[in-house]
Amino acid sequence: MCDAASVLGVMTLQDFARNEYKGAPLNVMVHARFPKTLAVFLKAAALTEGVSESTVVRFAVERWAASEGFSRTGL
Repeated sequence: MCDAASVLGVMTLQDFARNEYKGAPLNVMVHARFPKTLAVFLKAAALTEGVSESTVVRFAVERWAASEGFSRTGL
């Protein structure tokens, strides 16, 4: 078991955005549909943090994946 969940737990969204390029290259596009209220939240969070909506979604998914035991180094 890795400690990715604990590391991601203390990482801020800005830290994630700065270091995101060090992980796997962003070469796969996944499209998702969101309810308008959730899309407004994502846009507001992105504007507040100074990052893109995509970064906010990737940050949230990486945290969820880490809590499920996912590790980039384990692939």
